[in-house]
Amino acid sequence: MYRRTELESERSHTPDDDLLTAAEVAALLRMTPAWVYEETRRNRIPHMRLGRYFRYRRSTIDAWMSQLETGPDLAGRSPSSFQTKSRRRPTSVSSSRGT
Repeated sequence: MYRRTELESERSHTPDDDLLTAAEVAALLRMTPAWVYEETRRNRIPHMRLGRYFRYRRSTIDAWMSQLETGPDLAGRSPSSFQTKSRRRPTSVSSSRGT
């Protein structure tokens, strides 16, 4: 018979720490399960592997989404740096042929 250890009984199980399937994460993100699996294989979504299955902790997914919203890509950039810059075209094209 399985008995809980002291440490396990001290932990409180909260809904934020539920383990989610890829389909549940997909519904949460409003994406397809195939997209979730692909991002998981690329290690872009925090996950854990249990045998041949992937599981996602809800609190970790929530923290990951918050990080994406404030992400390092946007940190320290001014709003003007998000504008697209026009590309310059060369005024003349030189040929390397000796003609």
